[in-house]
Amino acid sequence: MDKVSIKRLIIISILEGISLLLLFFVAMPLKYIFHHPLAVTIMGSIHGVLWLTFLYILYDTSKKNNFSKDFMIKLVILSVIPFGFIWMEKMLKRLIDEN
Repeated sequence: MDKVSIKRLIIISILEGISLLLLFFVAMPLKYIFHHPLAVTIMGSIHGVLWLTFLYILYDTSKKNNFSKDFMIKLVILSVIPFGFIWMEKMLKRLIDEN
């Protein structure tokens, strides 16, 4: 088991999850309530880059650690759910602790 790659996946999942929360709870209200669409443009771009980076690191980590397709699908679904990164972090830390 490559624990370093899993720890890297945990870090990017946290960053991606925080960017999703900022997009939903800061940038979108700024756009729709206060009429500042630039906030969504900027935060959406940052979140998009982080999500694509997450997908790449997930793919790389899954190859190194032989993750099942079901496990990968769970992680991708958690990445698009607000606060899903918290559950994902727990799952990945449990995986590290078991091995």
